Formats: sequence, C-alpha cells, structure tokens
Amino acid sequence: MPDEPVADVISGGREPRPRRAGPWRPIAAVTAAVLVASAIAVDLIHGGSGRPSHHSQTTPSAVVLAVPSMLHGTPLRPAGVPSTELFLGGSELRILNVRGQAPASLTGVPLGAGGARDPLGPDPAVQQIIAAAGGVVVLVLSHGAAGLPDIGDVLFIPAGASGAGPPRLIARANYMALAPNHRDIWVEQAAPPWGNGPAGNPTWLVDEYGHRLSVTRAAGGRVLVAATVRGLLVRGADQRLALVDPADGSPVRTGIPGNAIIAGTDADHVAWQSASCGTGCALHVTDVRSGPDTEIALPPHTAINTNDTSGFDPAGQRFALALDTIDHAGADAGTNVYVAGLGARTLVRVPGGPVPVAALPAVLGAFPAGSADVVSARWAADGAGLWIVATDGLYFQTAYWTGHGALRVLRTQPGLAYKFDVYGTSASGR
Repeated sequence: MPDEPVADVISGGREPRPRRAGPWRPIAAVTAAVLVASAIAVDLIHGGSGRPSHHSQTTPSAVVLAVPSMLHGTPLRPAGVPSTELFLGGSELRILNVRGQAPASLTGVPLGAGGARDPLGPDPAVQQIIAAAGGVVVLVLSHGAAGLPDIGDVLFIPAGASGAGPPRLIARANYMALAPNHRDIWVEQAAPPWGNGPAGNPTWLVDEYGHRLSVTRAAGGRVLVAATVRGLLVRGADQRLALVDPADGSPVRTGIPGNAIIAGTDADHVAWQSASCGTGCALHVTDVRSGPDTEIALPPHTAINTNDTSGFDPAGQRFALALDTIDHAGADAGTNVYVAGLGARTLVRVPGGPVPVAALPAVLGAFPAGSADVVSARWAADGAGLWIVATDGLYFQTAYWTGHGALRVLRTQPGLAYKFDVYGTSASGR
C-alpha cells in the first residue's frame, strides 16, 4: 500500500455542527449469532486483505462478502511498534498481542466469570473496557426490558509481561468508571431510564478483588459518566450533567455546561462540546483540578459521534478525537481521527482516513449501509504513539501511528471491536 502524506495541520473552521443521534447500543445491533466470518482463522497476516469464501445465514442463501479496508497506510511490522496488548470488545473479548519480532496474534478471553449462578442474559456483549493499574476492567452485559442495559458482570483481568490472567468477577453493575488512582473502580446499578437495575441507582467503589471501599450511596436517578479528581461526573434523567462529591452527592462547581456532549475524560480533564453552541462549535477541554478551559477550533462540517471512543494521552497533554464528516445533505461521509495539542491549541489530522461509511450488504450484524463505522482511538502505554481500531459490525481493522509519517495498518479481521483499551495505559477515558 502506498505511503500516506504526513499528517495535515488543520486550521479549524467555524461551521454549524449537526446534532448527532442518541447513544447507539451495539448489543442491539449485533446478537450472539455467529458473525459472518467466524470460521475464518484469526491469525493476523500483515499488509493486505483477504476474502471469506462464504457463510451461512438464517436464510437459505449464502452471501459472499469482500473484506473491506477501513484504514490505509503501510503494513505494520512487528519491529515497528513496542510490544503491546490491546483488549478488544464486542460480542466477545479478545486480546491483540503485538510482540517484538513475532507476528501479531489474536486470542479470546472467556467471559461470564460468575458462571451459572450469575447469568448474563441473552446475547451478552462488552460495553466498557478500561485499562487500570495491573490489568484491565471489563463490563459485560445484556439489554433487556425496554432495550435498557441489564445488570452485568464487572470483570478484572490481570495483565503483565507474562500475558493476561483469568478474569475475576469484582462487581455486578451496568455502569462503571475508573477512579482517579487508576486502580479502583466506581460501579453503579442503574434503574430506568438508564438501566434495568434497582431504584435509587446504588453506587459504590471496589478494588481489583471486588472489596468494597466505600458505603453504597443512592445516585438519585443519575447515571455515572466518569470519575475525576474533583468528583463524579453524572447525568440526570433530564439529560443534564453535573459534577458531584461522591461522599454526599453535593454539587461541585465546574465550567462544564449541563447540556455538554462529552467527547472524553481522564482523572483531570473533561473534553466536551456545547449542544447549543450554534455556529463555530469548538472542542473545550476543562481542567477540573485547576479550572482553565482550553478551546480548540474543529474542521468545518465535522461532528462528534458518541459511538466513537476518544481519549487523552497518559500525560494529559494531547487528546485523540474521532470526528465524522457531514456532507451538505447532512449524511455521514466518513470519519477521521485528529490529535489535539492542548498547550499549543493545535489540531493534527492522523493519516489513513477517512474511515468510510459502512457499505456491507444487509446481513446479520452489519451496520446499516451509509452509517458511520465505529472508530476508537487509544494512546500507547508510554504515550509515544496512537492505536486506532475501526469496525463496521462484521469486520475490524487496527492501526498504529507514531506521530509522523504513514499510518501502519494490520489486515482487516472478522469480528466486532467497538471498544478497546491498551494495557499499561491507566489514563483512559470513557
């Protein structure tokens, strides 16, 4: 594949930002049915693309699909990136291992640590993956009555130089957030309209072994969004955001408006846009510790898609942001990833885009044709480079960017990966 040009520096436009639809529930789009290419080997072959022979649907006919290419650049060679473990979540949890001189490999992680006494319901899927100290935390659940998330399993998976250990069940919840110490986890059992949990939305803090570190408190109908050094970021039934003290639920003053669209968080920062900003909608990054607000202009005709995952680097100085491009008819026209430099207030477009809109036939699990693919961006553990994963519901593709030159891509693989995180990165966002 030809080299991509060095990333463009974007001056930033002042155009209206189209409003995006509400949160998409991947579990409703993809059932636990076998994905279209489940019989294909999952060894990662670098540089090219393949074509599955066929697959069986619930209908009598078979469908032959060309494997899509979502990210473009040069083949990723093992020696070109640091040894890394990426935890990929969809209808299953898998680990992408990139190890020194060895070819990259993909392995599955058994879910449902609670066993028969702890049923997950029909078609469970990974809803959140958060890198923490000593491993990763994964939330697995199903959607039940009214399409709301049921209470699921919060699993801690130890990780280290020798690889990942078996998952252990540390809580039952349908929302979670990483505590500012990067080790403990806030969990919540949310009632309607947020989930099929008990009234009062009980919320508490646990460690990596499931030991409770706080009393259980009622969240008062609000749902957990993130945990910061100043308090918990929550959203009420009226859709308005608030920062609250976890000790007593009292409000904490912040410059973030209640109608903000959250793009990403870490312990010290919240990246957001105002839903009512009109023209010239910028990205704001609020430092919740000291209060300054950084404003960065975004390119014309772009919009945040809350299905995508963006995040801060470990130092909190850069923010990787996936943005959909919107054409003049108001339709999605692809997704690019950008890196915002908070100090200089610059925006750099990562090469290898745009990730095209979904174009697969209407088969089980595929995103509807013309809808945006889901794109996730996470920083390497040392912050030296950026990992990107794109998925169209049936396939996913992974790439790495060093910060200069072309994007380095792996072959497209069968499966769904709409959430991921990188082991060793404990400054992960939502």
